[in-house]
Amino acid sequence: MPQRIPGKLDLVQVYNDTFRGWPVKPQSRQHPIRGSFLDPRPDPDEGAIYHDGVDIAVRDDRPETGAPANRTHRVFAIEGGPVLLATPRGARGFVHAAHFGYGHIDPVVSTGETVTPGQQVGWTCEGDWHVHLSEFLFTTGQKISVNPLRPGGKLRPYVDTAPPEIHEIRFYSVASPKWSRRPTTSVALLPQAGKRLARRALFGRVDVRARVSDPQSFVGWLHEHPQLAAPHHPFRLVVTIVSLELDRIVRRREAFRAEQVLDQPAGLHFAPGTDQNLPARGGMQRHRELRSNGIYWFRLFPHGWDTTRLPDGRYEVRVRAWDVAGNVARSVVPVTIANGV
Repeated sequence: MPQRIPGKLDLVQVYNDTFRGWPVKPQSRQHPIRGSFLDPRPDPDEGAIYHDGVDIAVRDDRPETGAPANRTHRVFAIEGGPVLLATPRGARGFVHAAHFGYGHIDPVVSTGETVTPGQQVGWTCEGDWHVHLSEFLFTTGQKISVNPLRPGGKLRPYVDTAPPEIHEIRFYSVASPKWSRRPTTSVALLPQAGKRLARRALFGRVDVRARVSDPQSFVGWLHEHPQLAAPHHPFRLVVTIVSLELDRIVRRREAFRAEQVLDQPAGLHFAPGTDQNLPARGGMQRHRELRSNGIYWFRLFPHGWDTTRLPDGRYEVRVRAWDVAGNVARSVVPVTIANGV
């Protein structure tokens, strides 16, 4: 029986209208995204959780004409419908209207109002350099956080011609460290753990880890502040095990598809060595002393690859990574299983 793919969305969002665009000016043009869907984020209880939306960058150094004190850019609804929740005006908060949430903003609408596409719902707050856009799909008894950039969504136009990058694939003994923080910051870090294994002599249960990132071909005004142009979390990752002696696939697993927030702990999705990118405020203030980009290591098998289920011999571990625009990268590593069976 096929296993369910983590993060795959089997439901279709039904929007209230046909509007497509962005929640900041100009709404008909693409804007840079710095914080991507499923990025790790610190959490006091879990250690780290998933970023449940995308952070659309705005220029706090160039506020719009008419912006109030400590506010920088107007934020607009990208779907019409009821305002299900708006925090009090005059403070950094949140607006949930129709299927979308607009975070880190000062609202200009109230709970119970009805908004139309393109109507202003708030202002971005000085120092945040972004608006957090989240999207929700409602089913019986639950609200699912989904990727606003997934195919078929409203956040358009969106163009990315740069494929993901598979930097390296490594093999370790299985280890489950607790989330920590990058030194002198508050960003999430999963410390290195486990013994690195020789790929020519794999045995037992093996933690297969891939370091993957998704650079963006469109960075917009971030070319003036390149320290903020952080690569994204990839959209999809697939691992295939091929027996070289039999010349056939013996195992294939889709590690994830970033269409909705994963239901597995972040420490099983990400592998040791992962850390979060610096928030924009830190990236602007400390980029000369600290690396702004995050690093993504992924566990291709959350609980390890059980090599004892296969005969000893020569294999290939093949990894493919996609971004949300459909660009793909490939990497192949030859390995040898040597359990002595």
